[in-house]
Amino acid sequence: MIKDNSFTHNMPTRKTSREYKAYQVLQHWKRTKKKYSAESLFNKKNTYFPLFQYLYQITKELYFQIPKRKNGEKAFVHPINIVLALKEAKITDEVSLCGGIIHDYVEEKVDLYKRENKIKIDKKGIKELDDYEVVVFEELEKKLNKICIKLKIDKIIVNKLINVTKLLTRHKRDYYFQSISNIFTFSQDKITHRALLIKLSDRMHNILCIECFNEEERIYQCFKNLFLLNSAKKYMIEKYGKEVFTKTPYPPLELLYKRCCKATYDAFLRICHLSSKKGVRNVKSILQLAFKKFALEQNGTRSVTSLVKKEPHPVRLFRGIIHKYDARLFHNWKKFDLDKESEKKYCMNFFADFNFSEKKIQGIIDYKDAYALKEVVAYLLYVPDYFITGFEYSTFKKLKKV
Repeated sequence: MIKDNSFTHNMPTRKTSREYKAYQVLQHWKRTKKKYSAESLFNKKNTYFPLFQYLYQITKELYFQIPKRKNGEKAFVHPINIVLALKEAKITDEVSLCGGIIHDYVEEKVDLYKRENKIKIDKKGIKELDDYEVVVFEELEKKLNKICIKLKIDKIIVNKLINVTKLLTRHKRDYYFQSISNIFTFSQDKITHRALLIKLSDRMHNILCIECFNEEERIYQCFKNLFLLNSAKKYMIEKYGKEVFTKTPYPPLELLYKRCCKATYDAFLRICHLSSKKGVRNVKSILQLAFKKFALEQNGTRSVTSLVKKEPHPVRLFRGIIHKYDARLFHNWKKFDLDKESEKKYCMNFFADFNFSEKKIQGIIDYKDAYALKEVVAYLLYVPDYFITGFEYSTFKKLKKV
């Protein structure tokens, strides 16, 4: 028998093919667990390399004082991944790369202060932490100005870097929605652009590190990404028009947006798989078709919809998803729990023939949430003018924490 070596023989040429080049653009971003030196993250010949090296070192020293990430990885791997994501998107801007390594520096300093001093998250504690944040920013700005003078680097980068970091720092007085909205409503476009590049990289890496969470917590983390992605899509349409994403090669912002979308889609898809293992298989088709009815017949994915409790069709299960997770984001636990109980009761009644356990009912709810929101991410990716109205930064109303 003659052995056919044509498959392996053609392998080298396949790596230079048009198809493979398309894959390199479309492939999903992968996180790293490796250690990278400052020299491997930033061009050593660049005038601002000594500043980046300094930021790398003070961030590394701080991160050795804080706990490991929830998935067990060392904390410093996070800022490294952010800079790598920016570099892979062909970003060479010094402010963006420096901002990537230091994006969580102030927030982590405040959290460390909170833990060491056992400060409670109440009105008094939030005030103390916000005041301490101001002090940290002032100290950081002084240090950066001093290092720039010492290294004979133009100090103009310091103001830009501080502004970017402020946009990326979640103040203890703010909810997640507010902290994201601040990025899009800032008065300087260049600062907003840089902060958005870093935030997309940040959430992309975070969503790739949720393997230790249960399904409900995974959905919550993905939902946070969805608000960022929906707001970013609206922002890009307003800034660049509906033709956004039509030009190739993609500009860095659009490339990072697509990669964050894909990472979030993958996370939702994984939740669907995990939920299916709990016995959802027999009703998956019903749930999927109910969503299609919601999306196609009722145009339900175009704006935030409210729960209709008297609706007998399972399309009801897709009406209030955003409101439910909104309640959790705003720590409105009463509403969140009521919505969950309402869904469980409906599923128990609708699927009465199956005599599902409470665990399987929760699996159904997790599956339908993840399935629906996964499809929304696909719309954000591929429908040029699509975003969910009522779920973006321009409609957000600031709410104060109690």
